[in-house]
Amino acid sequence: MEVFHMRQVVHHEVVSVQSRLAELGLDEADLRDAVMQGMLARSECTPNDPPLTPGFNSWSRTVRALREKLIPKHWTRSDEGNYPLVVNPAGNLAIAVATGDDCTAIATSNPMTKSPKGPRTQSAIEVNQYQSSLFEGFPDFDVPATPHNDRVTWILLQHYDQRKKEVRFELSRPSSYAGKIDGWSERIILNGLPFDPALVIPVPMVPNLPDIDIPLIRRA
Repeated sequence: MEVFHMRQVVHHEVVSVQSRLAELGLDEADLRDAVMQGMLARSECTPNDPPLTPGFNSWSRTVRALREKLIPKHWTRSDEGNYPLVVNPAGNLAIAVATGDDCTAIATSNPMTKSPKGPRTQSAIEVNQYQSSLFEGFPDFDVPATPHNDRVTWILLQHYDQRKKEVRFELSRPSSYAGKIDGWSERIILNGLPFDPALVIPVPMVPNLPDIDIPLIRRA
């Protein structure tokens, strides 16, 4: 992927956060509730579940809850290419859900996704780079070969901090990719949610299932 450098904007003060979310057509309460639902789904797991179940259930429920909050507001769901998104009414903004490392939702740090991401994420970031290049005045930046090259993708990034007993999360616009998402052009930092560590099972790695292209082979 071609590297495109840009400054990073971080919103972490209440007024700035609320103002930017409103510009994106979002309400902080909807994002918070989606993360809460994911946390509750994770807390329902026990040590008898397969090791990847808590992470997968948390991700899956967060996606579902976010859609249930936004679809009544005329957003739509998209699972194109097995990449689950919720897309705004204008079709020019989409949100995916991912798990971040321990730098997530810390304004002075630069988070990365906890697990590697696949080609759909890479394509989305290439579109983000292209859209940013237009805004920054680089019109010669190559147009991505995707049917959605006018749609910017944001990531609802969340991290379970066992030490501080909270799940931290942010809504951020990814700008670079090296196996994992490792750069962001804009970050909206949201207040964390406390949890009972006895009910939240730590997992070493969130599965990469949401961003895998699965070939279907017809049986003879």
